[in-house]
Amino acid sequence: MSIASPADSASRQTLVFHCQAYPALALDGRPVQLRLKHGLALLLLLSEAPRQLARGQLAEMLWASAPGDVGRARLRRLIHEINAILGLTLVLGDADTLWLDHAAVDIDSDVVQVRRAARQLLASPDASESRQSLETLLAPTAHQIADGFELNSDLFNAWLDARRLEHESLVIRALGNAAGPLVASGQPGLAAEAAVRLISLEPLGDTGHALLLEARAMLGDASGVESAYFSCAELMRTELGVRPSARIEAAYAAAQARLKASTDQEAPRPNRLPPIRFADADDGAVAYLELGSAQTTVIILFGLWSHVEVAWEEPSIRAILQRLARRWRVVLMDRRGTGLSERVGVQLSARTGADDVEAVRRAIGAERVWLMGNSVGGTIAIEHAHRYPDHVQGLLLYGAGSRGTWAEDYPWALTYQQLELWLDELRTSWGQATSWQQFAPSMASDPVAQDWWARMLRQSMSRNSVPLVLQAFAQMDVRDRLPHLRTPTLIVQREGDRVVRAGAARHLAASIPGAELVMLNGNDHLMWCGDTAAVLDQMEQFVASRTS
Repeated sequence: MSIASPADSASRQTLVFHCQAYPALALDGRPVQLRLKHGLALLLLLSEAPRQLARGQLAEMLWASAPGDVGRARLRRLIHEINAILGLTLVLGDADTLWLDHAAVDIDSDVVQVRRAARQLLASPDASESRQSLETLLAPTAHQIADGFELNSDLFNAWLDARRLEHESLVIRALGNAAGPLVASGQPGLAAEAAVRLISLEPLGDTGHALLLEARAMLGDASGVESAYFSCAELMRTELGVRPSARIEAAYAAAQARLKASTDQEAPRPNRLPPIRFADADDGAVAYLELGSAQTTVIILFGLWSHVEVAWEEPSIRAILQRLARRWRVVLMDRRGTGLSERVGVQLSARTGADDVEAVRRAIGAERVWLMGNSVGGTIAIEHAHRYPDHVQGLLLYGAGSRGTWAEDYPWALTYQQLELWLDELRTSWGQATSWQQFAPSMASDPVAQDWWARMLRQSMSRNSVPLVLQAFAQMDVRDRLPHLRTPTLIVQREGDRVVRAGAARHLAASIPGAELVMLNGNDHLMWCGDTAAVLDQMEQFVASRTS
């Protein structure tokens, strides 16, 4: 094929080198099947080099045991094969050196993007563009280079190990440089996430632990401060046999002083994070927070993604909770497997979700509660109402369904194949605002909302737990519970919801005795996006008519 002219921007091709995990190439967004291990190693060497590299040096690094002339001959054949597979002359050279042809093709790599973001944070951590750079560094694989890749060459492997160490060190320095200004500028939630990432990369370093204590204190999270300090103390004791350093002790003392000062204030801050408490379930704790002190109690369950602390940081969610707390006692919880609740060794299902609700109900001492379920939270609320009917006053279901996957008699859910595609998308784009356009179309172009959604996904669960959560969701089916429910039920649904279709709501209304269905305009699946007031008006009126 002909090589595009550098002046012809419309015809220029873009080559992206994915080299955080096992190296892979994409040309104009299409994967390139380059199965030459030495070819991938050569591209790694050239993409990481700031200048042209000598042919002899490259041959020695790739084939350390081969004579010089043999190595150079292999290198010539390898260059020809790479260029032929790509269909363009990517690797150029003269008699002595080789380089990548940046003049003819746009070349980028995920590792280069991470370094660019890290250097921006080191240069100006509190600049307006630093938010996107920080999001890049918070991705779980941002610190990696060619994870799981090696060559049968000690020289190449030693070079790659050195590059990995240098790259990870850059990420650590940038995160440490950015977290402090985040606290100072009033973004403690994001600072806490950066601190947690720092601790995962440098668990025995002081910076991450000190910053986490400061951020937790600024959030007003007393239990988080204690947990952060004692986790650090235990780590230092088991790994090094020492106490936390003077810096960490000072940060802990300052965090305690900040918490005490905020507690002593006569007028509490309206947006301060309520205390996060934990209810004991069979195999782990269930996290929740509560607002209000009315006799009527409403327990709120969100969908697949749940993290009570990150939720509180979103102004729209906070406004909903504060509005409802003026009428009711409001409890927001994380099911086990998500958020701040137990994630290890949990068997996820509608039944365990119902048990989590019951654990919270017992912990708050409420005899009977209303359950507000959004999406998967609605499915779990139905299961709880079936299993614990004496403890449920009513159901408030929004954007909810009764089955996780498609069936011939339930055509409103995703098929298993569609779920597999969604899982692939979540895993390959982990750390980003995946599916935001589907969940909240009205907010699709809002970069602040996208950043928050990306954080919610990352904090709700780990990348490796996503398949378990989606598998549990796929297996949920509470349709046989519906005809036996004997509790007041309101179903609210937006006509254009792209995640849970309107047919699922109509099926609920037709199957639950006495259920009321309210269809609203709009296409947002998340109840805190779009016309939230219309949703809350319906729910408040429904509860008031049955508790007066």
